[in-house]
Amino acid sequence: MAHLLATSNPEAAAAIQPIQPRQPLPGVGETVIYTMRPGHGRSGRTRFPALVMGEQGGRLLLTVIIDAGDMIDESLVEEAGPGAEFHCWERVAPTSVPGIHGTVAALHERLGDLEEENRQMRKVILGDYDIPKVALFEIFAKLEGRLKEVESYLEPVKGIADKPSKKKGK
Repeated sequence: MAHLLATSNPEAAAAIQPIQPRQPLPGVGETVIYTMRPGHGRSGRTRFPALVMGEQGGRLLLTVIIDAGDMIDESLVEEAGPGAEFHCWERVAPTSVPGIHGTVAALHERLGDLEEENRQMRKVILGDYDIPKVALFEIFAKLEGRLKEVESYLEPVKGIADKPSKKKGK
């Protein structure tokens, strides 16, 4: 039936399309734009930045920043849309710094290169072995301690081995 309406009256078909799912509500501390009720405002302005303080039943609790030191709390504020043009909030349009995307992409690429170099260096140092749970320098320090311990045990034997042995005759 929807196909018939779309071919005979496209405007009516567009008007009854299902509502697109809404994005999740902004979290606590995020900034939104609040539009005041009709007849309210300051210095000819009716739209102000606001901080999200919480959510109650799909509506936001906002602290509206009107001016330095002039803030008001608004509760149960709905998202702006058809039928909600006042006492509503809108998402802040994302702004971008010129050239930031290229910089971020370059940093991401450089990070990938550094990770690959790190993998190669680990393969050179460790070979096919897994990464030890302790630092390599700790392993070397323990090995050096063990070698010194073995040398201390061998110290008395060294003296005996260096003396010429007397052979007994027949």
